[in-house]
Amino acid sequence: MTRRSLKLLHTSDLHLGSDIYPDEALLGFEQVLRLAVDRSVDAVIVAGDLFDNRGVTPQLIGEAFRRFGALRRPVVVLPGNHDTALTNGSFDRRSLPEGVHLLLKPGGEMVDLEHLGEPLGLSVWGEPVYDHSPAFRPMGALQPRCSENWYIGMAHGLVTDSDPYDEYSSKITPAELAAADCDYVALGHVHVFRDVTSGEGAPAFYSGAPSGGRSPTAVIVSMDPEAGVTVEAVQLKR
Repeated sequence: MTRRSLKLLHTSDLHLGSDIYPDEALLGFEQVLRLAVDRSVDAVIVAGDLFDNRGVTPQLIGEAFRRFGALRRPVVVLPGNHDTALTNGSFDRRSLPEGVHLLLKPGGEMVDLEHLGEPLGLSVWGEPVYDHSPAFRPMGALQPRCSENWYIGMAHGLVTDSDPYDEYSSKITPAELAAADCDYVALGHVHVFRDVTSGEGAPAFYSGAPSGGRSPTAVIVSMDPEAGVTVEAVQLKR
């Protein structure tokens, strides 16, 4: 398939249902939805911690996914370590609106996105966080590229190369990022915008969080066959 230009919205760590800043989290979510529409993005990527804890109500979960479905463009959600309401076995992803994808397969899974029944030319891979411990490596099972599509790897964890006692949970190393056979790595877990691209590897960025901090952000990723991948941090309102 011939690649075409795509524009994506990358966000993470929305923490809907937060016990600490519930109203601000909802405001951040609303701004993400508005940004997707205002920028006419082709797809939305949520790299973990859409929700805050296992106690979020089914009504909040259903409404959040309904709002994503109303965007009428593909949305991919990767559960992070806070998304236990999605990974505890009680959520049925068959209830998701059309075009909304929830990556729940242990060991990771890939989805080829479509829009209005037509291939978008974009594949997305991610492994959900079921075991937030030093044993879990969010990028460790990344599948190699298997088509001519644009390819995004998603991961929710901490990028570090300085863990002498191997104590950090859900660790991602610069070497793993450098070796990732994809066009962009969409990361979550760190609540500030950060470029963690390693060497000549694919652009790898934390989107930052849309709420809960001094500098809420989301990211617009532009993918062009000639210009390559460019990343823009968008400042959101507190």
